[in-house]
Amino acid sequence: MQDSPQVSIVMPVFNDEDWIAEALESCLSQTLQEIEVICVDDASTDDTPQIIERYREKDPRVRLVRQPANLSAFQARRVGILESSAPYILFLDGDDELDPRAAEKAVAKAESTHADLVGFGVAVLGPNGNAVLGYQRRLMPKHSSLEGEEILKGLFPVGRPAQGQLWRFLFSTDLLREAYSLLPEDLVLSRVNDLPITFLALASARRYVSMTDLLYRYHFRRGGSGHQVAGLEQFQFYCRGIESLESMAGAVRTLARKTPDPEPILDGYETARLSIIGNVLGYLLASASEEFYQDYLEHLYSLVSKADVVLAAADYAPDAIPVLAKHSTRADLTGREVRNVLLTTKVITTGGVSLVLLAQAKYLTQAGYQVTIAAKSRGSVLDGLPEGVKFVEITGRRASTRLSQWAEICRTESIDVIIEHQVLYSKSWPSYALMAEAVGVPTIGWIHSFALRPVYDLKDMISFIRKQANCLASVVTLSPLDVSFWKLQGVSHTCYLPNPGSPMLLESAGSAAKKSAPEGALKLIWWGRLEEHTKQVSQLIEIAAELRQLDVNFRLTIIGPDSPELTAADLKTRAKSRDVEDLVDLVGPLQGKDLLNAIDAADMFVSTSILEGYQLTLAEAQARGLPAAMYELPWLTLVQENRGIIPAAQGDAAGLARKIKAVAGDPDLYAQYSQASAEAAQRALSLDFSRLYEQLVTGSLPEQYSPEPTLGDAQQIIDWIVFFTERHTGIPGRRGRGSVAGEKTLLRRALNRVDRAAPALRPVKRRVKRLLGR
Repeated sequence: MQDSPQVSIVMPVFNDEDWIAEALESCLSQTLQEIEVICVDDASTDDTPQIIERYREKDPRVRLVRQPANLSAFQARRVGILESSAPYILFLDGDDELDPRAAEKAVAKAESTHADLVGFGVAVLGPNGNAVLGYQRRLMPKHSSLEGEEILKGLFPVGRPAQGQLWRFLFSTDLLREAYSLLPEDLVLSRVNDLPITFLALASARRYVSMTDLLYRYHFRRGGSGHQVAGLEQFQFYCRGIESLESMAGAVRTLARKTPDPEPILDGYETARLSIIGNVLGYLLASASEEFYQDYLEHLYSLVSKADVVLAAADYAPDAIPVLAKHSTRADLTGREVRNVLLTTKVITTGGVSLVLLAQAKYLTQAGYQVTIAAKSRGSVLDGLPEGVKFVEITGRRASTRLSQWAEICRTESIDVIIEHQVLYSKSWPSYALMAEAVGVPTIGWIHSFALRPVYDLKDMISFIRKQANCLASVVTLSPLDVSFWKLQGVSHTCYLPNPGSPMLLESAGSAAKKSAPEGALKLIWWGRLEEHTKQVSQLIEIAAELRQLDVNFRLTIIGPDSPELTAADLKTRAKSRDVEDLVDLVGPLQGKDLLNAIDAADMFVSTSILEGYQLTLAEAQARGLPAAMYELPWLTLVQENRGIIPAAQGDAAGLARKIKAVAGDPDLYAQYSQASAEAAQRALSLDFSRLYEQLVTGSLPEQYSPEPTLGDAQQIIDWIVFFTERHTGIPGRRGRGSVAGEKTLLRRALNRVDRAAPALRPVKRRVKRLLGR
């Protein structure tokens, strides 16, 4: 062997008899002759060392060092590095090969650029010898050169999966020896045993350069890589990768203290650590059976905190979030001491969900709680923020950053319970609920529309919510029928609460009075956003056309801003086509006193919505004494026992027009409806929301707010599933068995998912299944 090798090829080997000859041939075929091949056998039990001995006898450049016991590739590489007599080191695993020009090209690059670290491409080969191009592209160098602290930033970028393979680089020998000196001499790492040294070496490197040449041949799924998890013992083995990252924490802190700017080192390490936890979660998802998930997670939580697991899942294994949610421990709100409440949504605006949230903040404040509102996006309008309520925004870009901010808000504000208002509108809420759970804060989920809204919208949110509802302490809906639906879906921890009154409704408190029957033209009014999908505003024009056919003397005022799907100009065109343009006034948006004056000048409120969760405009109209003519929405709590409503079947414009004419033409009947409207509004305004919210957050809501499903509820749910589905097929009138069978199957499956822990539901299940069988 030559006296001065230019590069040492360090090979840790263990039971590699099937491949070691090919690995050695690739070393001895190097175009650079001045090499040494240091094979460190980690106590193999097969013929690996004997094969190496035969090569050593033929070529003095091959050396064999035998470990007395299996101490891991981490220790084998340490031995090889200490035995090295060359200024540079390449690594080769016993089941891979080097390109013939690997040593020559890498050393030449290092010497010509004065680099102590050279990166190169890797040919990734599958079991059949085919290229695994996706993985190969991920391993390709991304930077041609880096210096100083930029090396670690570039090769361990924050927020990206860690790539710590030693065999992707040519190292200065001194760099590797310095890295190993930072770690205990007797450290044994059986999993992810190269990343700690790669990270520490990169943190100390002065100059990095790279080439795109594929100088290493990596055999994917050969040896112990890339296999499915078959049981707890194997999962525990993969979890040892986390222990490897934890073992280098002290060394990272030591380097950070010696560095003027420690942030790249600390951030890079945290990224690598979470990346490995995410990698472990990936193995969990690849498990042969879900029956082991709970055991896997219990073991994982014994190694790292739940918060770290959630952070890792958010950035590196998002598919694990549903598993974490399903296997979370649902918090019990009963008996909790609550002082600080966090309300959250995407952004605070001037309507919809935001109005409900702001009203909740006011009532909770009145009940004596300290309230914080958190928006998950920028651009909130805070004009309606109640006095004493704190507002914060989540500003991070990466999911883990946002969740870290979320946990910090919970800690800083000493949050005791969270009310999440994005359950129906976002798929990110489970990660926030899981993070809150990890720091000891339960989350209450609020669903702001009828349970079948996703069916009507053709979205998958029902199954999404059902599968992940376990991470919510309670699920709040808007009606008893919503409760029945979600309980039949297996979400047993469901209750309902009506929405609080809008500012206009509260302003009308105590002022509702019976109106006199219309004299002259009947003045109809509708207000809201000109939205067609659920509010069906164009149906107002159809009702106007039917009223004209009935020779009713009327005017219809439509108030509200345009929407992307429908504008005032669209409605004018439709009114003209139906020959009622002279009877319809489109006045645009009105607010405050102008809107109240328009309502008070009207005789009747008309609503054509096909779907509402809690129709505040209905309550607002009735609070001013207006009878309400509307298409049926029987699940709404506002319509139940409400004799101020003039109902008609969905889409029956002619039927609703006839009823409007009958009521308007009979002064006594009109007066009865007006009086009933005023009484219904008073009932809606009489609820003690401060008390209800106090009961909610402390788990003491009366049982009446969480009723058990009935056979009638199930029948009603079936009917509306069919109706909404057929609306999208263009056959709203058909009720034949052929069009209903699929929906019955859907409900049967829902019934089969009813929580076994709720035995009170089983008689209902049996009766509904008998009904479905008819």
